[in-house]
Amino acid sequence: MLPDDAVVTAVASRAQQSADKFAAEFGIPHAYDDYRRLIDSGEVDVIYIGTPHPQHYAIARTALQAGIAVLCEKPVTLTAAQARDLVAVAHEHNTLFAEAMWMRTDPVIRALFKDLESGVIGEPQQLTADFAFYKASLPVRLLDPALGGGSLMDGGIYPMTFAYLALGRPAEVKAVGSLNDDGVDLNVAMAWRYDSGAVAALTCGLRSQNPWVAAISGPEGNLQLPHRFHHPEYYVRTTASGAERIDVPRHGRGYHYEASAVIAALRAGLVEVPVLPHAATLEILDLLDETRSQIGVRYPGDDDDLSG
Repeated sequence: MLPDDAVVTAVASRAQQSADKFAAEFGIPHAYDDYRRLIDSGEVDVIYIGTPHPQHYAIARTALQAGIAVLCEKPVTLTAAQARDLVAVAHEHNTLFAEAMWMRTDPVIRALFKDLESGVIGEPQQLTADFAFYKASLPVRLLDPALGGGSLMDGGIYPMTFAYLALGRPAEVKAVGSLNDDGVDLNVAMAWRYDSGAVAALTCGLRSQNPWVAAISGPEGNLQLPHRFHHPEYYVRTTASGAERIDVPRHGRGYHYEASAVIAALRAGLVEVPVLPHAATLEILDLLDETRSQIGVRYPGDDDDLSG
């Protein structure tokens, strides 16, 4: 749970009616129809940005320049160049900035990687992870290239994060994808190769009901995450001794773990949340950029020059 003295003081939306409704439902005292008004209100120390992907960059940059800490939903920006600029702005203004990749703070995920680091399965050699789903009627933003639509940004970032946490940045990336007529990725498969000899097979999509599972294997066994691997209730360790379900104490949906980590970092005067490091955010966005390039997906901001 959040610390008792951490409270939600304001909410903003593109429509005042939506902001008012949300504020009334959750007992939030201030509601705005403009994100700049919230930032300038003096009512908040840190904001969470959960807008459509293309809006993240401008809102986060404005907040950081105003000295307001930012927890921004994944992917934090559409491109690695935009994210690097935000990290630079955060350091320039000595203001906390973090990507809300909640699976990194999940107790089960963290326990699995502690197990992996102990050497229980030996040196990891193969990894698999998938995040594909299908709905007869998808949210409009998922099929709109102007809104950063497609399976990679919403779903693919989870298998990529799992592989990155387990094996780090790959030496080589190969990707194939199926796009619709608007250039939105509907199915993507990625193969990552490491200098250690390890490989990872990752998939995401909007056209199939996949199991949403993940596993990492080595010569001594494997560690498996069940359905909805990005916020699991347990994991399974399989070695020569057999298969063992590992239950880890956790509660709620899991978002509060990242919120607590942000609050602790904010109170410590940090610019970076230790469990949500800037380097990981940037490297995964580099990998997303490379994957999109290989399969032919383009987003607003791809040609932006942020060097100045």
